[in-house]
Amino acid sequence: MSKMMNVDITMYGIAEVLNWCHDRNKGRVPGVDTAGFKKMQELLAQKPQSGDYFTLDQFWKKKVSLPLTEDEVATIDRCLYDIPNFDNEPLPQIRHKFWPQEVAAHQ
Repeated sequence: MSKMMNVDITMYGIAEVLNWCHDRNKGRVPGVDTAGFKKMQELLAQKPQSGDYFTLDQFWKKKVSLPLTEDEVATIDRCLYDIPNFDNEPLPQIRHKFWPQEVAAHQ
């Protein structure tokens, strides 16, 4: 079992991580079916169904502390920084704003 780390991230950051690691690269990047990724999906499923801007804004800005293994952090780093460009699109610029730099430097 690898060491656990707590990563502080916003709900919007979780949505970006799941988009790049799970939705776009599932099957091409191994290790996206672990407990940490399942927890992120559960948190994202709590998104309010309301169309109210204020409620949605508060949801996306909400910070959570996720317990992730070092392997999960390495997988997320790979998805956001290192993956080959599978779809001929640039890597997400959003990674610098929403994925903590100290976690990325932890590799």
